[in-house]
Amino acid sequence: YVGDLKGDKPHGKGTLTYEDGSIYEGEWKDGKRNGKGVMTFEDGRKYDGNWKEGKKEGQGTYTWANGDKYEGEWKDDKKHGEGILYYLNGNKLIGEFRKDNPWNTTLEK
Repeated sequence: YVGDLKGDKPHGKGTLTYEDGSIYEGEWKDGKRNGKGVMTFEDGRKYDGNWKEGKKEGQGTYTWANGDKYEGEWKDDKKHGEGILYYLNGNKLIGEFRKDNPWNTTLEK
């Protein structure tokens, strides 16, 4: 970890490289990802958005290693609220998601 500390915990802005090679760069509060930040996973996945107590929360964009992408609302580390899921083949799933699942969505081809 490189960045601001409060006591011995990340607090403020900083970058943490995990043992698996994943990297989080952004805001911290009491040792947890909190606020705006980017998590880049070793396998190519990426989340750029808001965090709360170490979980994805609020607005954010998640990109899978295959190029599919979700832009929208998150709650408790899950797609939850209004969002768009963009598929690499050009299709889009638009609407509401609940607990990571499409709830009231329309598929545009």
